[in-house]
Amino acid sequence: MAAAQMIAKKGFFMGRFWFFALLPLLAACTPTTPTLHFASENAVALRYHAYDEVPTLTAQALDEAARHCAKYGKFANYKGGNAVNALSTEEIHQFSCDKTKSDDSAVIGGQARRPSYIIIE
Repeated sequence: MAAAQMIAKKGFFMGRFWFFALLPLLAACTPTTPTLHFASENAVALRYHAYDEVPTLTAQALDEAARHCAKYGKFANYKGGNAVNALSTEEIHQFSCDKTKSDDSAVIGGQARRPSYIIIE
């Protein structure tokens, strides 16, 4: 009976070990906090790390851009985002600060399409 309890106890601790060992890898998949890359009265660009095949616009980035443009009595209109380079998870997202608010969904939807093939020229 003692041997069965030892085996069960070992399995319990090994399961917890793997959970806590892999937890930092799962946490690394969340986008980082946006930082200002460029800011003026007419535009703002935010830089952060995200982990997807296509640019990832976060709610935090949208809020930060809206807050920046509101200082000038304007609305943040999303213009797009891109990866800094092919080997990085870092992205830069651009917004224009305009007197009227446009619909950002077309730009966001266009970026959400994952390519089914890649052309290298």
